[in-house]
Amino acid sequence: MGQYVRWQAILAFVGTVLLAVYLNSIVVVRTTVIVPAEGGVYREGVIGRAQYLNPLLAAYNPVDEDVTGLIFEGLTREDGLGNLKPALAENWSVSEDGRVYVFVLRRDVRWADGAPFTADDVTFTLRLIQSPDFPGNPAWQTLWQSVSIEPVDDYTLRFVLAEPFPSFPYYTTIGILPHHRLRGVPARDLLTHPFNLSPVGTGPFQLTEATDRHLLLERNPRYRGQPSRIERLEFRFFDNPEALYQAFEGGEIDAIGRADANTLRRLQASPNARFFSAPLPRYDVVYLNLQQPDALPFFQEADVRRALWMLTDRAAMIDEALSGQAIPAEGPFLPWSWAFNPTQPYPNYDPSAAAELLDGAGWLDSDGDGIRDRDGRPFRFTLLVSNNPAHIRVAHALAQQWRKGGIEAAVKITTDSIIGPLTDHRFEAALLEVELFGDPDPYRFWHQSQIEGGQNFGGWDNTPASQALEQGRLALDRGERIRYYYEFQRIFAEELPALTLYHPVYTYVVRNNVKGVRLATIATPADRFRSIPDWYLLTRRVIETTANRSFSP
Repeated sequence: MGQYVRWQAILAFVGTVLLAVYLNSIVVVRTTVIVPAEGGVYREGVIGRAQYLNPLLAAYNPVDEDVTGLIFEGLTREDGLGNLKPALAENWSVSEDGRVYVFVLRRDVRWADGAPFTADDVTFTLRLIQSPDFPGNPAWQTLWQSVSIEPVDDYTLRFVLAEPFPSFPYYTTIGILPHHRLRGVPARDLLTHPFNLSPVGTGPFQLTEATDRHLLLERNPRYRGQPSRIERLEFRFFDNPEALYQAFEGGEIDAIGRADANTLRRLQASPNARFFSAPLPRYDVVYLNLQQPDALPFFQEADVRRALWMLTDRAAMIDEALSGQAIPAEGPFLPWSWAFNPTQPYPNYDPSAAAELLDGAGWLDSDGDGIRDRDGRPFRFTLLVSNNPAHIRVAHALAQQWRKGGIEAAVKITTDSIIGPLTDHRFEAALLEVELFGDPDPYRFWHQSQIEGGQNFGGWDNTPASQALEQGRLALDRGERIRYYYEFQRIFAEELPALTLYHPVYTYVVRNNVKGVRLATIATPADRFRSIPDWYLLTRRVIETTANRSFSP
């Protein structure tokens, strides 16, 4: 009996030990992780003031453009790579002949005041643009005046074009206005209407306060897309770069929307600053007036124009005049566009080869004054530039580089609009920034028909190049369009009717407390907010619990 009791005690003890070992093998792991939280106020500093918080009028003021992009939406939106995505439109289709587009609208969209979004809003907005009194972008007006707008029902629209135009869908990215808020307002009254400072849109944010010192936006609760984690956005207005810099360094603002080269240099050493950069879809170009052969004979010869290219050290100019905030431009297409030919060669910086071309063309320094001449005419011209500090620096850098090759360019700064003299061909050479809108079609800049009254400012009159542009804009198949645009680039590289210099780089400065910021390829600086649903200011700590049930004897 005693032996039995002892064995019972031993077995009980062993069982207790085994149970303890088993329980200890269940390791409960509790770890905490930090995750984004909702809330907070994001504060951005900008130079200037809001004027027209209306997408039809915002293109000429950076502050307006930034804010309207957060409040309004178009039928479509561009992804920064030249592709269109649905926005207010659910989908769209095009007829086989490329003339009829049918857009089907989303049915789940409401304006920030609760009113439903319908085809009436789209029709109203586009007919304002069609109006002869429209005060906004004239390129929009010209395009839409040639389009028949036909509402089919409350959520379907048909657009009929006079001829095929593959670029047409890119004109549907224009922000749509609320018909119920502006009913009866003619286009000529848009500039003075109170709506411009009390806008109502369908986008992710809505305006709650507007003063001469700031704008305050908050999340639009009726926005059907992914909402921002940040609850409010504040745009604070500053008068100059120095005040903007001091506000950032003092912690008064979280970001600088547009920083000049000097501010960027000063912030490089700041431990609080992060920099996000992306090239902009535009290029700076020197137009050469080809419409004055008697007054400007040197611009008429392709070899002489090639010599100008070869005397232009774009890398040095970008470093010195633009603090590195640009990338060299190879011709009139964006290097990330599907229409760009990466194998098309352009002249490199080569002063010695340039001198040989100029000598061969008879432009020699016959009198020893350092300026080349031919038949008693010096190689001398005026380079017109707007009152833009960066452009002025670039113009002077160009003049210095060309002077080393025996060519004299006098920089002339105008405080008036530079477009007037260019349109009328009342210039010799001019530095201008060209913004490329959506589709890569460059017809308006280089076709013969655009010499008078258009944007072919240099007056390049080349029939084969114009024919390639015509065929490229009418072809419906992208592969066919590429073929025509490659032919155009071949001719452009041979003739070099203008000097494409560089693509500006946009740099966004953000404090370390703003997380989740990304800046991919963008169409405009306002596109920096494309990734705002991923941004956050606040965080919270949460517990992750996992159990490991492995047992080791």
